[in-house]
Amino acid sequence: IKKTNSDSDGKWEVIFDGLPAGGPYTLTVQSKDKKIEFKNILRGDVWLCAGQSNMLFRLDQSFEGNKAIENSTDKNIRLFQLKAIQETDNVAWDSATLRKVNELKYFTGNWQECNPGSASTFSAVGYFFGRKIQQEENVPIGLIEVAVGGAPIVSFMDRHTMEFDNYLVNELYDWKKSDFIMPWVRERATKNIENSNDPLQRHPYEPCYNYEAGISQFINTPIKGFIWYQGESDAHNVDLYAYNFKALISSWRSLWHEGLPFYFVQLSGLDRPSWPYFRDMQRKISHEIFNSGMAVSSDFGDSLNVHPAHKQPVGERLALLALKNTYHQNIIAQGPEVTKVVQDGKNITIDFKNGKKLQARNNEQLTGFEVMNEKGEIISPKAEIKNNQVILYLKNNEKIIKVLYAYQPFTRANLENEAGLPASTFSIDLK
Repeated sequence: IKKTNSDSDGKWEVIFDGLPAGGPYTLTVQSKDKKIEFKNILRGDVWLCAGQSNMLFRLDQSFEGNKAIENSTDKNIRLFQLKAIQETDNVAWDSATLRKVNELKYFTGNWQECNPGSASTFSAVGYFFGRKIQQEENVPIGLIEVAVGGAPIVSFMDRHTMEFDNYLVNELYDWKKSDFIMPWVRERATKNIENSNDPLQRHPYEPCYNYEAGISQFINTPIKGFIWYQGESDAHNVDLYAYNFKALISSWRSLWHEGLPFYFVQLSGLDRPSWPYFRDMQRKISHEIFNSGMAVSSDFGDSLNVHPAHKQPVGERLALLALKNTYHQNIIAQGPEVTKVVQDGKNITIDFKNGKKLQARNNEQLTGFEVMNEKGEIISPKAEIKNNQVILYLKNNEKIIKVLYAYQPFTRANLENEAGLPASTFSIDLK
């Protein structure tokens, strides 16, 4: 039994001692005049699932969705999906929608038990992540989805962080005319709000909006960590995104708890020129940020579709990162990571970690490796796995300045480890 007093606004807080994971529990709240019971409460771990359309991508849209939905009834998984009152499709919103958006009433939602009805529209990546954690750890899992199709990263940031950062503040204002925001994102927002006469009309692509309307609702919810799938709407300015991404992680951690795990998805394969550079930036950031991890998804990319349908492997790769680094399971959670590149005459030898047995997917011919010579020419050498290293064979004894892997926008690169986890896109300079 805990006792407390409310403040002048009627708000109060009680912090319970640690309870065993499980349930269901009943919470009784009683004052002198009233008694309320909350039943069917679980004690477990809550994860926040955020991002744009590939995080929003529903379970019933995914390649693996039908079977998963049939078996989705699980009282140990709870789902809180913030559903938009109107998607950011290429249509003009009506006056009622525009008014609610201005009032920060863009989302609706509440906690639900996991079953075919609630799971079918939930984030496929989030669902497969949570299901694997629950099955492996046997602890109740709560998943909160805050995802908006097409939303840039700055829409998930809090205003204080942006206003007090010498770089971010430049992205905060006049966003509908700013090159910081991708042109198609600005065009879509302009279409959505074209019926508004309000010069300050708000929109979920606006800096800070999804934080204020969505993320901020959960600041007082104790969470275990974050999973993130976003970047497609920021891929035009890779270096700016790198700065914004680190700022987002830092601000969210300060709002909840310093050091909370942050696991994210590397962009998949798609025929867009900047994506290899973007994927390599994400790889580098995953090594810079404490308690973070990146799930590679390029092997399930679609050359013509920004929304690949295979979401189960992506969600489960995020879960592997959490199981290893947050729940401390002794498992392989990532694909091969390049550690050393050496040229010796006509051969280039590449060392990797996270793989006792390097292999090409499905025992195919190893592919995806390129080199750049001093003239800036790109060469595709023969590549093979030998003594658990990758050897690149050059026809001429020429100086190589860079080694590239999976550096095509849409790639069929196929290096993986014994766990079937793929290697990331990378670009390594040779000294």
